Amino acid sequence: MFRASMLPAAFNNDWSFQYGNQLNDYLIRSVSRSLNNGTCNCVISDTCQESLHIGPLDLVLPDLVKGCSPIDGLQMSTLECFFSSNCIDTILTYLEYYTQMDGSSPISFVPPTVLPMIVHPLDNSISSRFLPNTSIDILISELFVEQLNTTISYENYFKSCAPSICHYEYERQNDILYVATSVLGLYGGLTIILRFITWNSTVLLQAFTNYLRMRRTMVRPTA
Repeated sequence: MFRASMLPAAFNNDWSFQYGNQLNDYLIRSVSRSLNNGTCNCVISDTCQESLHIGPLDLVLPDLVKGCSPIDGLQMSTLECFFSSNCIDTILTYLEYYTQMDGSSPISFVPPTVLPMIVHPLDNSISSRFLPNTSIDILISELFVEQLNTTISYENYFKSCAPSICHYEYERQNDILYVATSVLGLYGGLTIILRFITWNSTVLLQAFTNYLRMRRTMVRPTA
């Protein structure tokens, strides 16, 4: 919905604002950003990406990318940066580094001498089925589950639910004996029904014929 309506994100990573004047015939306008050295435009594709910069332009965070929207960039990034204490310290150092609306560097920024918090890096020695370069999109789709164990125990199920009545159905495919018995039963039932209908129809037809004959032979008195 946001991409169809072309609403800009709060971080201005998909659209940028350009200021003009009366000579330019506009005061402010939004221009779509091009990523990856201008080779990919967010209006055309939502898979555009480029390395994520934090602080000065020459400071690049490894395996963290910027997409057309914050959620796109997050899904295409990996967690490799968070296995390095230096990378985490770099992020904490430039947390307050905000660029201006036109993308220029902040007017006054002094790197802190003491980091605002202590964040320990991820432990790479812990075994995992996910590699460090696995994208966050895959981690989310897998629900960050390392191993899923399935245990089936009807005994524990009935102990937990404690049902008072249990009803089950057993389905099986009909064999040749069942089919033959059903056909013979159907044939016998149809035979009895047809015999009943035929006999009663004959009796009714004969009674109706006799009634017509009696009316024809009836002598009517004359006045």
